[in-house]
Amino acid sequence: MYSMRKLIVIFFISLSLITFSSGDLIDDVCRKSRDFKVCTTSLRADPKSSSADEKGLIRILLQQCLAKATSIYNEIVNLLKETKEPVLKECLQICKDNYDGSNEDLIDSIKYFDASDYFSLKISAAGATNGAVTCEEAFTEPPVRKSPIKSENDNFADFVHLTMSLIPPPK
Repeated sequence: MYSMRKLIVIFFISLSLITFSSGDLIDDVCRKSRDFKVCTTSLRADPKSSSADEKGLIRILLQQCLAKATSIYNEIVNLLKETKEPVLKECLQICKDNYDGSNEDLIDSIKYFDASDYFSLKISAAGATNGAVTCEEAFTEPPVRKSPIKSENDNFADFVHLTMSLIPPPK
């Protein structure tokens, strides 16, 4: 009888030591992010997420960052073809150049992530977000023009920041 009590006590102590997990890795990972809803929606949209571990989920988000930057780059290229207004064309060219750099930074970021070089990863990712910021700044220079891709720039920068919030601190 005494040993049965001991077992019960040990059982409850061990239960209290187990960290809470909802049983859903995507939810668990996204709880650590800056935006739970965007994180979970983005990961659930990728079929590879269902079989990925935590590192795999973060890699998927990094790949989505690259896909977003590439999509914005392509949109800028199309806008450049359609635009006749010289100042707007100049602003879009600045954006194109910056997103070309953002794409390179994100390709490097994925390589650094795979190598667990989180210090270099954070520097590259910061460079990628600077592309969006510099692009927007181009439209604020006189003569001021309305940015046709402001929401895309803002969403991209937010998404990269969300992804970076999941990266372990550099050692």
